[in-house]
Amino acid sequence: MPSHPPEPDQAAERRSDRRLRADARRNREQILRAAQRLFATEGLGVSLDEIARRAGVGPGTVHRHFPAKEALYLAVATHQIEHLVSRAEELAATGDPAALFTLLAEMMASGAENVAVKSALLAAEFDLRTAAPDVAADLTRQVAGLLERARAAGAVRPDVTAEDAMALVAGAFAAIRHAGAEAGRDRAAHLARLILDGLRPRPAGSG
Repeated sequence: MPSHPPEPDQAAERRSDRRLRADARRNREQILRAAQRLFATEGLGVSLDEIARRAGVGPGTVHRHFPAKEALYLAVATHQIEHLVSRAEELAATGDPAALFTLLAEMMASGAENVAVKSALLAAEFDLRTAAPDVAADLTRQVAGLLERARAAGAVRPDVTAEDAMALVAGAFAAIRHAGAEAGRDRAAHLARLILDGLRPRPAGSG
């Protein structure tokens, strides 16, 4: 039997529901963007009210989407890690054996500039492997894939594991902080290159 068109009141309700869902998505995106900027520069200490102000929404809107600041922090950090996963996929598609070094350098730079990324990779404010296990596994899997390609091309030491590479990224944050280089991209990049050089094969006869 042919279906009957919705009653006028039902159609209006559906349009209203779609509009509300679209508004909610837009508000959530605005909150995440504002939080990302503020967490990157000010850390977890920034208030939800300040995030709401920067996002151009009311404090109640922030609390509806993220009842606690930790939930917002996790959402921001997870989004940033997902971006690194996407970047790893792009690098894998190039077939470049040196893509591993590019990804690890970008991870170090991202963590040096963004406290949410650093906290996620260090398990400082939360353990990403527990809070967002799928995202954490995706990133490790991407690193392992690029590592395998680099190993096959002789671009990396044969004894390096994905866990070693992730540990070096975490260690880089401590080195960058110790050198006071978090505010200087060139200095941070220099330290990252020194650390990543430890992954490269030793020259023949170097012992």
